[in-house]
Amino acid sequence: MAEQKEGSVDVDYGSTMVVDDTARDAEILALRRLLIESETPAVQSGADLSPGISVIIPSYLGSDRIAVCLQSLFEQTLNPASFEIILIINGSDDGTYGIATTLRDANPGHHFRILYQVHPSAGAARNVGIDAARFEYLTFVDDDDYVGPKFLERLLAAASPTCVSISPIVNVDAQGNLNASNPVNVQISARGNKKFSFKSVSTFLGLNACKLLPTKAVKKVKYSELLRSGEDVCFMARLAVENNFEAVVATTEASGSYFRILRDESISRQPLNFDFAVIQRLEVIQQLESHKSWDSSTNDGVLNGLIKSQANFIKRYLNEHPNERQQVTEAVDAFNLKDFPWSLINAGNARGLVVSYCFAPYSDTSAVVASKAIVERGDIVDVIYNNMGSVRRKDSNLETIASRFIDSAFEIDAPPSFAGWKQISEFVKKGLAIADRRDMLVGGYETLYSRVLWPGSHFLAAKFKIQNPNVVWTAEFSDPMSTDAQGKLRPGDLIRDELFEEFEQVVVSRGFESLETNSLFTWCEYVTYILADELIFTNENQLTYMLSYVSDPKLKEHIQAKSTVRVHPTPPSRSYEILPAKYELAHSVVNVGYFGAFYENRGLMEVLTALANSSAAVRRKLRLHVFTNKPDDVIRQVQEFGLMGIVKAQGYRPYLEFLNLTTKFDVLLVNDVERTGEMAINPFLPSKYSDYVGSGQPVWGLLDEGSPLSAKPLAYSSAVGNAVQAVRVLEEILADWQEGSGIAAS
Repeated sequence: MAEQKEGSVDVDYGSTMVVDDTARDAEILALRRLLIESETPAVQSGADLSPGISVIIPSYLGSDRIAVCLQSLFEQTLNPASFEIILIINGSDDGTYGIATTLRDANPGHHFRILYQVHPSAGAARNVGIDAARFEYLTFVDDDDYVGPKFLERLLAAASPTCVSISPIVNVDAQGNLNASNPVNVQISARGNKKFSFKSVSTFLGLNACKLLPTKAVKKVKYSELLRSGEDVCFMARLAVENNFEAVVATTEASGSYFRILRDESISRQPLNFDFAVIQRLEVIQQLESHKSWDSSTNDGVLNGLIKSQANFIKRYLNEHPNERQQVTEAVDAFNLKDFPWSLINAGNARGLVVSYCFAPYSDTSAVVASKAIVERGDIVDVIYNNMGSVRRKDSNLETIASRFIDSAFEIDAPPSFAGWKQISEFVKKGLAIADRRDMLVGGYETLYSRVLWPGSHFLAAKFKIQNPNVVWTAEFSDPMSTDAQGKLRPGDLIRDELFEEFEQVVVSRGFESLETNSLFTWCEYVTYILADELIFTNENQLTYMLSYVSDPKLKEHIQAKSTVRVHPTPPSRSYEILPAKYELAHSVVNVGYFGAFYENRGLMEVLTALANSSAAVRRKLRLHVFTNKPDDVIRQVQEFGLMGIVKAQGYRPYLEFLNLTTKFDVLLVNDVERTGEMAINPFLPSKYSDYVGSGQPVWGLLDEGSPLSAKPLAYSSAVGNAVQAVRVLEEILADWQEGSGIAAS
């Protein structure tokens, strides 16, 4: 080696790089680039790799332990020609270089390179090793650990380009005692010699050790160089979700094991201070979340599991520092995560109970609005809901809307039914058992909230209120219960059984008469009117309409005294960003979006008629995008009107993707229910309007005269069923778009 001068940098171009501590950072970085790019060039992921193993060892101030680690590799039974050792001195050299070169000189038959990483960073050091790796597989060994003599031989024999091979891992304490019964090794042993999905065992993704990985795949991933801890979790997680690897345990022999030394200064043994247990864990969670596809896939499930493991550190910290809950909550909020597992740190803090018969993860308007209501109320609550699997699909992303305020959510396994008294009664019975148990556990719920259209919500809430008269019950009606959208009585009778008799008795005890009707919908309204402490309606028309068929003046006064009008809540702003829409929109035209089902009294016939009769400029420059439950029916109508290419119809999008889509359209279209003769006023406010409001985009309303929607701020409006007015609006939309875009009319 050339003589080293004070303040200079020396390089052994054949295998090593040594940097004097007094050298300037810029000089060091330039030398690192020279070494990696010319003398030991980075091997690209697509380049030919030699058969065998690259062993990567990052070492930070490792002079007191590196010899044992390296010696265990020099003693491998695998032919030295089949593996290389890459040691990365991570930061200042405390003598590690000298020890390593001495061992290198004593073992000249081995491929051994020593590289230098200027600023201490475990992730950056491993990336240096990954860049330099020349063999088909690689494994990571920490400088304070060592491996059995058959470690590399057994791993290589079991590996393939699509299979990760895994060795046993044995813990070694400060006194040298071996523990092969540690939790990780128990899971490894349980796998036997059968192949399994690498991503299926999250424990294996939480550490670098004891795995042989395909080098080509690893070179495409790399470690985070910014994380202060947990970079191994993020690296292995990404490697797992981006590759459909199998895995297999290579051996059960002690001689083929990885020996992990337990040191007090190890990352895994860090004290649970605020920075490590909260801030650093949130940094890891943020990176894990960035790899989610938000499609309820297996990969998202893997990432969610790892996120929960990191959040458990925060939970443990809170258990030890309960007075710091506010500080922890503010820290989580500051990271603006899309889906933090709040239930872990909300545990034990619910003082309210929410009963929502249909709730997330089930995809239903009732579930969504109930979630938004929880956010608006802003209190930590427990939720009881029913298993809707046979009638509604699941969308786990819906859970992100209200998770910030949920302690525990309990799914009741009762047959779902809108109008079946037997099924509703089963839900009430089973739900009440859960509610009673949780009520005792939390020391008594202070508030109770329920929301219908599904009547099971109010019936369970009423039963709980009867048993717990001090709880403050807020009951919300999304729509009239007794009558449907056409103003006709809803079909569905209750049975005058023990549950009914309890409701009847409490009604009479409050000074009101029993009802002769067996309509469970009428009774749902009646019991709720009498027992609830607060009644919420979505608009003034709804309250007026529902009061119109209450014949008892005393009850009317009772209802009015505790009624509040509250529109459907708008989702939190972050909900519009969680699931980016994959739907492409052309920027050369004005795009109008409609999201909604086609009902007998709520269609788009007037809009299609208007488009067919609009100017050539409108038909050339405006596109209507319809997202609906019956896209084939819309397409047939579009063909009949000759509007192919102007109107595009497709099925619904998941709710969070829908929210994101609303931010991309130039105009959003919402329509009123068109009343029939049974309704003197329109009591319906489309819940879609509140979602549109949060998008910040202009809204066009197809209005029924005097409806709740007609009183809302709208950029454009036309009467329901009036195609002539719709033609005018289409022309206005085009003119406004051209003016805003600076596009001349043509």
